[in-house]
Amino acid sequence: MCTTGVLRLGSGDYLLFKNKDFGRNHFDDRLVLERDVFGAEGITTWAGDDPDVDEFSGFSIGANRHGLLCCDSNVRTVPDHDNYDRLVEIALREGTDVPSAIQAVRQAVSDRPFLWANLVMIDDNQTAAVEVRSSQIEVLLGPDRLGRSNHHVVLGATPSDDDVVTTALRLKSVLRRVEAATTVEDILDLQTSHDDGSTGICNHLGYNTVYAYVLRRTGDRTSLYVRQGQPCQVGDPLVLEIPLGDGFAPEAARKLREAYPSDRAFVGASGGAITGLA
Repeated sequence: MCTTGVLRLGSGDYLLFKNKDFGRNHFDDRLVLERDVFGAEGITTWAGDDPDVDEFSGFSIGANRHGLLCCDSNVRTVPDHDNYDRLVEIALREGTDVPSAIQAVRQAVSDRPFLWANLVMIDDNQTAAVEVRSSQIEVLLGPDRLGRSNHHVVLGATPSDDDVVTTALRLKSVLRRVEAATTVEDILDLQTSHDDGSTGICNHLGYNTVYAYVLRRTGDRTSLYVRQGQPCQVGDPLVLEIPLGDGFAPEAARKLREAYPSDRAFVGASGGAITGLA
């Protein structure tokens, strides 16, 4: 379960945010960092309680060197479907902007069915919400701000969705708050909010918020604001620069790995720069 969204702050300045909700109280991210792409890996065992059997695939949230930002949220787990986190990775590896990312996702969904999900993405010119339901896809090109939770808006919610308790309340809250937001500080406050008590964007009911992320693109620089744990309890985020494109170097990748709040952070890099568990 997750709450996600995007916000354009000004010309050449925009962000994407995600609260990652999990079926346990603590989670350690695993990362991928290459010259062209950064991502916190997705996981198919998000509702499990044993980290030793976690199965990672795709990206839960990420960015590429072109300035495309993308993340996802779960809607429904369906047997014999591919992991929707792979779609975020496909969007970021194959897309250079929102239109090309959508086309890459559309092609992947036409090739095989995926678990139901919401994707949100933003680049220097456009934003989009992409709803995936098995082999079906719906795209809503948005204005300069949007939010999503854990049900489909265009395709519609169903009684078999994985979250039928908190998702509608969180969507109402995130849409109201992102509509009023004008600064990154507004988004950081949004991530700590409890407009409906324990079912707030900072979730304490059934699924717990274990990470809060803001990816911000300013000019040709990408920054990550990250908090591990309940964002309402951990204070200010750690702010890290993501070295992509011409800014990528083994030393920069190593510094990111060492600073990132995770005991299992993994930084992979093309060209054999840095690999292995932190």
